[in-house]
Amino acid sequence: MEVDFKQKKLQQHKNLALGLLLLMLVLYITAVICQRKVPQWSWVGYLKAFSEAAMVGALADWFAVVALFRRPMGLNIPHTNLIEARKNDIGENLGAFVVENFLKSQQIRPYITKIKPSSFLLEWLSKENTSAQLAAFIESYSLHTKASTLLVQFLKEHKHEGLLSEALKKVATYLDTHRQILERQIDDQFPMLVPAFIREAIAEKVAEGLYQYILKMAQEPSHPIRTEITQELYNFAQRLNTPQWQQQLTALLQKGIAHLTEELRANTALQSQIDTWLQKIAYQFVLRNKQEVGRLISATVAQWEGRQLSEKLELEVGKDLQFIRVNGTLVGGLVGLIIYFITQLF
Repeated sequence: MEVDFKQKKLQQHKNLALGLLLLMLVLYITAVICQRKVPQWSWVGYLKAFSEAAMVGALADWFAVVALFRRPMGLNIPHTNLIEARKNDIGENLGAFVVENFLKSQQIRPYITKIKPSSFLLEWLSKENTSAQLAAFIESYSLHTKASTLLVQFLKEHKHEGLLSEALKKVATYLDTHRQILERQIDDQFPMLVPAFIREAIAEKVAEGLYQYILKMAQEPSHPIRTEITQELYNFAQRLNTPQWQQQLTALLQKGIAHLTEELRANTALQSQIDTWLQKIAYQFVLRNKQEVGRLISATVAQWEGRQLSEKLELEVGKDLQFIRVNGTLVGGLVGLIIYFITQLF
């Protein structure tokens, strides 16, 4: 529909330029006849000069406009049908132009800083059907089943072992760092009748033993407790692949959305943090991939047929180019009129 509308407008402007040329032709013929029939009408010479020069201007600009998109009257004239002939050069130059003039840091920074992703996020989360859409997404894609499959695959490939070792090491480090607190808690569990030196000695031994035991678990992948943890993860993966978990995921997601919406609405600092973070990501992404944008434009234009590109461009800018023909007709006529006037003056 839009293409048809543009084609119609283009044809209307072509008809306007052509109609003006035909009008100048009629005026010229009329002036020539009047000069022969009534030579005493001196003003007819001005009309003839105007219409004659106007036709020259109209035809010259018609040739210039048509030469961009096709060969005038099908003649193989040099430097015509320029868009089709220079298609690849146009694509490369267009890609370079966009990169150099639109994707520099000083150009894109003001626009990116105006983007407020938190506002869009808050508006989307506040819609009544957002939770329903996400629930439908979970149901249609069976996220609980996919999560179960991924977890089983993760366990079979023993990828969890490294994470489990790191987690246990951190727990052991935490216990060692806060050993005095741990010893105090153990000491408090004894009755006051037990001598203090006994309580302290036992608390110290228990804290050290606990630290060493967890450290040993972190260092031995075949440790019985680690094997038990792995089995529990397998059991959890099996439980995850059940319809009940789908309902739990949906409920958990809906609760999380409600909490996030309220937190985001009340916390302007959080909104600012989200905006800054996403703006930075967008800014870095554009700068990092701006050359890819230029190559994409060049490659896209290169894939078009030359005739197709010419037709696309004529459809977009041809309407405005017809005013060149109109202006050429009028300006040419005025120049001819001025030249004729000066000639008569001297």
